[in-house]
Amino acid sequence: MRKIEILAPAGSFESLKAAVTASCDAVYIGGNMFGARAYANNLDEDRMKEAIDYAHIHNKALYLTVNTLLKEDELQSRLYNYIAKYYEHGLDAAIVQDLGVMHFLHRNFPDLQLHASTQMTLTMAEGANLLKDYGVTRLVTSRELNLQEIKNIRENTDLEIESFVHGALCYCYSGQCLMSSMIGGRSGNRGRCAQPCRMPYDLYYNGKKLTKGRDSYLLSPKDICTLSIIPDLVDAGIDSFKIEGRMKRPEYTALAAHLYRKYVDLYQKLGRKEYTSYMEKHSDDLARDEKDLMDLYNRGNFTKGYYVNHNGKDMMALTRPNHNGVLVGEVVNIKGNNAGIQLSEDVHAQDLLEIRKSLTNPKAKDSYEFTLKDSAKKGAIIRTNFFAKTPVFVGQEVYRIKNQELLDTIGKQYIETERREGIDGVFTAKRNGPIQLTLQYYDVNGEHCITVFGDEPMEAQKQSATSEQISKQLNKMNTTSFYLKDLDIELEEQLFIPNGQLNELRREAITVLTEDILNSYRRMVPDKQEYVSKLNHKSDKSNKTMWICVHLEDSKLIDTVIAYPEIEAIYLNCDEVSRSNMIAIAKKVKNHDIRFYMVLPAIFRKDTKDQFDLYVTEELIEVLDGIVIKNLEEYAFLKEKNIVNAEGNNEAIEIILDSNLYTLNEESKEFWREQGVSHFTTSLELNYKELLGLDLTDADMIVYGHVTLMVSAQCLRSSTIGCIKHTGKEVLQEDENPYYEMKDSKQKSFYVRKHCRFCYNTIYNGSALHLLNQLDEIRKLRPRRVRLDFTMENENEVNAILSDCINLCNKQNGARKVNITEGTYTKGHYNRGIE
Repeated sequence: MRKIEILAPAGSFESLKAAVTASCDAVYIGGNMFGARAYANNLDEDRMKEAIDYAHIHNKALYLTVNTLLKEDELQSRLYNYIAKYYEHGLDAAIVQDLGVMHFLHRNFPDLQLHASTQMTLTMAEGANLLKDYGVTRLVTSRELNLQEIKNIRENTDLEIESFVHGALCYCYSGQCLMSSMIGGRSGNRGRCAQPCRMPYDLYYNGKKLTKGRDSYLLSPKDICTLSIIPDLVDAGIDSFKIEGRMKRPEYTALAAHLYRKYVDLYQKLGRKEYTSYMEKHSDDLARDEKDLMDLYNRGNFTKGYYVNHNGKDMMALTRPNHNGVLVGEVVNIKGNNAGIQLSEDVHAQDLLEIRKSLTNPKAKDSYEFTLKDSAKKGAIIRTNFFAKTPVFVGQEVYRIKNQELLDTIGKQYIETERREGIDGVFTAKRNGPIQLTLQYYDVNGEHCITVFGDEPMEAQKQSATSEQISKQLNKMNTTSFYLKDLDIELEEQLFIPNGQLNELRREAITVLTEDILNSYRRMVPDKQEYVSKLNHKSDKSNKTMWICVHLEDSKLIDTVIAYPEIEAIYLNCDEVSRSNMIAIAKKVKNHDIRFYMVLPAIFRKDTKDQFDLYVTEELIEVLDGIVIKNLEEYAFLKEKNIVNAEGNNEAIEIILDSNLYTLNEESKEFWREQGVSHFTTSLELNYKELLGLDLTDADMIVYGHVTLMVSAQCLRSSTIGCIKHTGKEVLQEDENPYYEMKDSKQKSFYVRKHCRFCYNTIYNGSALHLLNQLDEIRKLRPRRVRLDFTMENENEVNAILSDCINLCNKQNGARKVNITEGTYTKGHYNRGIE
């Protein structure tokens, strides 16, 4: 039977120790560079080495998060030295997002296991399998996948599968979010997410407000807890159960690790039939364990996530984006500034309670927090004073947001007590030879057996050494990571052995055993391999032509765009376009001597692939000049269709990477060139100076458009007024407005498009990126094409932008810079960049 790994988050050294004590199998943790939680208590070099040793002494693995995007200078000048010291020390694996980081690490540290982060947005085995030749041994699945999709991955790859089983969900597919980056300058791709998904918003359609009351946290999913479906997760083929929470306290890490270990082991011991019977008899135990987890942290109660839910309102914490706590009572009477609360749960001294809005008085706000002085039982009525004019009403619910007794219990069990490993020992004392102690320990690297020697024992004059004396001294290991689970003593009679000698022998043996264990993980650091492209890529710096291409979200504006002969290429999103229409549009565009590219969906899951197996035919391919892809699965699909052949050379049509297949560094481009792709789109998170350091002669650069900030499996329409498919309506009619408007608390607008065919939402920045006035400067970058993205623009707006771009590119008619209304447009990161 395979061992299921419990993978715990460690945002600090204390959390790591708590997770180890609670019987996790591995921890993931960030250092002081390149991790996706830049604001956690990440470890410096000395502390990280100590953490690696601590994990290995306890037969646990440590995975280092390097799951951010790296700029060219960071990757080439800092990454090697950062990883080398931990690689030498025995680092078990690195978690990576950036394909350039993956390429670099495998080239320089070929023995280091790499885990493809959930930030890679992997949804199918076919995408992950592309990475096997680059040191990747594990994929971390997108959190949006259901159980059947996990099973499909298991059937189609021999990579290890790691999936999130507990904790927070992002609204956006991980790795596809630019919202924090664009509106606040803190990039989630750089570990600095400001969590705009936990902010309030209102939703409008054609000017009509759709949100009601307190349901304003439209982008805030509930946390997941999957204790109740562990058999399904195990049987789906998941190898590693990942717990989210590197920003959470050590008590959270400890309890979550303990409970998932408990139920996984129980299921694997009993099997499905006996486990089901056992859980039916012990359902109260599961309910209590889930409630304990809720007491530590939950958003709007728990769901089982996308494993069993497609999407919907029930998955969203619409009224509160932070810790929801546990319902423990209700205000039943008020006397002056004193409220009586009838308890529905036991409460404890030092619990923190919060009086909260109830359905009987929806105007009441979260109004009052107080700390209990004394414990009280379920059913009792407790009283609390509150400040005058504080809005407290009969009927308001009371939640516990800190359970002090639970925290104290976890603290004593997992934080104040450290885990110790059992070892076997043999002590020998004979005449005419030194005393000796042999210690034996087994871990993932096999047997560790060491022997140390002391002084020769003396003849006893008064008191002889006894087995009890020797056992007592050798068992004094409380300050170490070990205990003697079995000790054999071979002792000749009438010998005297001072306790000091036994203590010294014990200390030396523990030191030697520890060194033996840790040395089994140490490695030699290979020399740094200088980056040299294998493919002799040549950039055309002499090409000064500024070609213009247009990306269209739908086909409504095709006739408007093809009227401009200066347009070199059109990229058309295929989401709402039938195959026959796509073929007809392609022919029309090419009749105007304009190149035509089909754009594949933002997300490519199994059901999407099934549709495209029928959609992509030879007839369609024949009329395309190229295809724009947005993920690894789409490349694998095209390869399977022989549109990209087995050697990776693209002979039939051109493949272009969109901007969300990030190429912030040349190593990432090299990975794609090795797959036969050599046409890229520049990252929207690099500034001008950083772009100057890259070769853009093989890349498009987006200079206008409402930038995609999020791609979500959730649907804002569904979570406010219901799914359009469930209303009896057909998927979008031609004259129907596909865009919704979302406004934040400062009335900044964002636009939301629902893609009903593939069931996902795209959220766009309300302020369009506008770099037309920078085209003279951009010309120095020599991009292959400058790209205009049109989404919700009308015909007049498209004509204006096209005319301005053409005139400024070609300097026609004494073209001057465009007058821009403040707030309507943004330069994005062109000037400021990201940290």
